[in-house]
Amino acid sequence: MNPRPLMFFGTTNLDLCFNVERLPTPGESLMGKLNRNPGGKGANQAVAAARLGLKPLFYTRLGEDEAGQSLLQSLREAGVRAEAITICAGEVSGSALVLVGDDGSNMIVIDPGANLNVTPAMVESAAAFIAPGAVVVAEMGLPISALNRLFEMKSEKGFELIFNPAPVRPGLSPAAWRQVDYVIPNQTEAFELTGVEVTDFDSAAAAASKLLHLGPKAALITLGAQGAFYADAAHSFALRAFPVKVVDTTAAGDAFNGSFAASLAQGLPLRDSVRRALAVAALCVTRRGAQASMPLAGEVDEFLKSQTILELE
Repeated sequence: MNPRPLMFFGTTNLDLCFNVERLPTPGESLMGKLNRNPGGKGANQAVAAARLGLKPLFYTRLGEDEAGQSLLQSLREAGVRAEAITICAGEVSGSALVLVGDDGSNMIVIDPGANLNVTPAMVESAAAFIAPGAVVVAEMGLPISALNRLFEMKSEKGFELIFNPAPVRPGLSPAAWRQVDYVIPNQTEAFELTGVEVTDFDSAAAAASKLLHLGPKAALITLGAQGAFYADAAHSFALRAFPVKVVDTTAAGDAFNGSFAASLAQGLPLRDSVRRALAVAALCVTRRGAQASMPLAGEVDEFLKSQTILELE
């Protein structure tokens, strides 16, 4: 069975990643090692899906600069289809400063660059690449006006919509929220959207209930090392995370989202899609970098086979 078409809308950044012994306190200087890696939430999610064997389309804006050329090449090499990507003369590509401690914790500051200038008209033009019945994934790094327009087009284009509300910002219209099929925040984002502090599966259930009142058909909250909680109007379930040695948590959420979207496009059952997304995120955090940490489909299959044996034992 052929997978459904899959398209991502989101940001692309050049990550300036400093590996440090621990994260600094205000006013403190630390020594670290600098690596330059392709990143950006939308790009990371698209690469995650591509490395799992799909051929996702991606819409983003890149500057006409050296960083933009490098980021575009990296996306293509990962297997992401780039027909909808726009190269913008006179603009600089997005960038992010990432600090990663030895315990895997991180701090991130983003300069959106060309990502900031996405307009509703640009998104409308890019939506011409959305095939009927596609799975579409959007994240909140794009301007809110552009997201509102994308979500408005759901009915006429006939796609299924996954929304990663990060970084959380106000302004998404009530009508746009009602177009969302799956909203996937982490604990912090769920708190910012609902006011419910998510610390375990019980509090995740309370936050999910409030998220559903915003309009989405389903809420899927990630809880880091604890796992994930799913809820819709009819049922809910929680799945625990796979225990692994954490090296870098930078793109764990993007790995989860890209995998979940890929599994839906492939027609996997919902619970299996969440479990596979947890496995992809687990493998991701055992490696450094964002896109470089995304596992291949075969690696995920082998990991899940070993976990199934452990679960049976």
